[in-house]
Amino acid sequence: MANYESQAGEGKFENIWSRVRDRLKADIGTQRFTYWIDPLRVISASETRVIIACSSRFERDKVVESHGERIAHLIAEMAPGLGAVEFVVETRPKPVAVAPNQAARITADASPSAAEPLMVQGSIPLSRACTFANFVTGRSNQVAFNEARRAADAEIPTANPLFFFGGTGLGKSHLMHAIAWRILEREPSKRVLFITAETFMRRFVTALKGGATLEFKDLLRNVDLLLVDDVHFILGKEATQEEFFHTFDSLTDNNKQIVLSADRSPSLFDKVSDRVRSRLMKGASVEIGSTDLDLRLAILEAKVERLVKDRPGISIGSDALHYMAQRIATNTRELEGALTRVVTQSENGTRPVSIENLQIWLADFLKAYDRRVTIEEIKRKVADHFQLKVADLESPNRSRSIVRPRQVAMYLSRILTPRSFPEIGKRFGDRDHTTVMHAVSTVKAFIGTDPHFAEEVEGLRLSIRNWPVEQGSGDAKAGTPPAPFQPQI
Repeated sequence: MANYESQAGEGKFENIWSRVRDRLKADIGTQRFTYWIDPLRVISASETRVIIACSSRFERDKVVESHGERIAHLIAEMAPGLGAVEFVVETRPKPVAVAPNQAARITADASPSAAEPLMVQGSIPLSRACTFANFVTGRSNQVAFNEARRAADAEIPTANPLFFFGGTGLGKSHLMHAIAWRILEREPSKRVLFITAETFMRRFVTALKGGATLEFKDLLRNVDLLLVDDVHFILGKEATQEEFFHTFDSLTDNNKQIVLSADRSPSLFDKVSDRVRSRLMKGASVEIGSTDLDLRLAILEAKVERLVKDRPGISIGSDALHYMAQRIATNTRELEGALTRVVTQSENGTRPVSIENLQIWLADFLKAYDRRVTIEEIKRKVADHFQLKVADLESPNRSRSIVRPRQVAMYLSRILTPRSFPEIGKRFGDRDHTTVMHAVSTVKAFIGTDPHFAEEVEGLRLSIRNWPVEQGSGDAKAGTPPAPFQPQI
């Protein structure tokens, strides 16, 4: 079989990808192609796998859901020797290595737009857009913003660790970038390491296999600021968790700042000891809540103000901004993505940003938010899939054939609806919220270790998400939906 990765420079796969793009353009039309396919970038292609990069999680999810199966089919048809297709999120900037005693060349009054910091090797590159100046505050994030500023300006940590938690796209990562920027502006010689928990685990496992654990420990324990995003990822990974907390102790004992983020409060973590949980909670744990209408509107206004400086022809009225803020209410990241779409479609101000045009340009965004999934729909769909009755999911029956489907239904209720753990528990036979939390964490764990189970749950999620509204009010047809294309992400 041919190794397309090694021949990438000769343009072998580029030719195949060009043909795939042409077919897709003919299939889905120029407008949808421009939105979703044109920005995709092939990282590598070999007998093992084909890796296609998307610029954001939202873009990846939309591409996988709408076009992933078609892309995989076309690649398999044109190049049968290639491996499975994977869609990943990757930004183009590369991390810069820095020697232990090398200072970042940033003056005391420098700003992110004026200089690029040199981070410890392997760090996430800092985003120029993610500073304190660019963070819009409201009732849901003001406390988190204040704590982040306090941590960035303190000579000695006052809250260690500083722990941000909340849903995706609400600003946790933005504040972590902002803290790193501020500290490096004030003291350019500081050693800053910013990584995801997944990267932490991967590098730790690599160090173990390569007999380089001492080097790994030295790297981590000689930084001045450690920022770890999505720390919930290492829950249940005992060896990684143990090493992480040895590092945690070493840094806090030496007054080095640690900043962490996760999707939930450390008080709700399972599979951790009381000793570990107490360490996570000994600093400041701050929730970033969902955005309200006023905050979403303020975010859009601030974004437009910055855009106008670079594109003077852009004009977006208050009615248009209010319409977007009211209709796209999931998270900040998707709201900003919608605004970028509008700017592109307005062709730098040559086309009016009217409500009518917004309904056309943002049709896919608006459709996603107009479709309101209910827990009753989820229970019906899951019951049909596992050939059970809805009453079985609500019953006290604890047989394995019912417990696992019930846990899946609770998990889907958590990710597809805005309902809280207690609210979900009440809809499943008046169960306690801790039962729902356990169900969600159990399903997440199985998704991470069992590809077939992950495929089954993803198929259910997509079928529920795309279930016609008229079916949601009645009984769905029995039967298992066809297995969906499963991205390896």
